[in-house]
Amino acid sequence: MVSLALSLVASSMVVRSVQVLQRAKADLARSETEYALAGAHLQAAAVIVRSGIAGPYHWTATTSVGWVEALAEPEAEKLSLDAASSLDDGLLNRFGVADPARLRLALAEAAATDEAPDIGALDPAPLWRACAASLLSRYGEAQTYTFAPRSEPGMGPKPASWHIGEAWRIRITTAAGWRDDRIVRFTGDARHPAAVVVRRLSRGVGEAGQCDRVLAEVSSA
Repeated sequence: MVSLALSLVASSMVVRSVQVLQRAKADLARSETEYALAGAHLQAAAVIVRSGIAGPYHWTATTSVGWVEALAEPEAEKLSLDAASSLDDGLLNRFGVADPARLRLALAEAAATDEAPDIGALDPAPLWRACAASLLSRYGEAQTYTFAPRSEPGMGPKPASWHIGEAWRIRITTAAGWRDDRIVRFTGDARHPAAVVVRRLSRGVGEAGQCDRVLAEVSSA
């Protein structure tokens, strides 16, 4: 009996040790990913400053955790929250929104505050969650939406365009599905070109190109 008890204790200690090791490995992997994402954001800010063409942009880059996808959008060109709170049922239905009236109320409530809401979290529809942040923004100034195709940023020996004071959304996505989505404001400082206003880190399945399609449809509607 004593031997059996000791065996059970030893087994439980081994299991616990394995669990602790697994958690430690997971924590290390996440830390490495967050470090790589932070570096990719700094690189993305530099790319925007050096680009000779207008955004929005979409490109790929390499990091210590492999290739990442970068998306950069100027926030001022998006719908304001006030304008978004008046979107009609047909347009919201294109994003899979089942209860447009409830979403309009949530948008109106968000517009009445000074905070930058998580736009995608205002409705559970997958397409809305994936694409809404490209349509509207707390820092948006447009009353009507015009779709601008995402392009590769221009590169080369051009004068820097520092975008001082401008708010941009920059999202970096890894092959493993980690997304570091930030609203930043450009500073004009070469050492710290962009200051983070809002940051959201998540992990999940990407939108697989559906956003461009639905945003173009919304723009032409």
